[in-house]
Amino acid sequence: MRVEILLFASLRDELGGTCAVEAPESRPGETTVGALREAFLASCPSASRLGKRILVAVNEKFAREDDLVRPGDTVAFLPPVAGG
Repeated sequence: MRVEILLFASLRDELGGTCAVEAPESRPGETTVGALREAFLASCPSASRLGKRILVAVNEKFAREDDLVRPGDTVAFLPPVAGG
């Protein structure tokens, strides 16, 4: 399943505003956040330093690894944030 991901903060600076990734489907027309993250990290090795610390939002709500992503969903990846 092909998913377009919106990138923010340092990910956007490094990779541009969006990234399209081909992720394996868990069921027809669905993939999981975890599978999508793994596909992203495989296609963008420079982001692998962040691994599972990348925050994922689906339709403007933070998502867990097992949450589903379907066609038409808005997916965003955000690097971990530090306060100061």
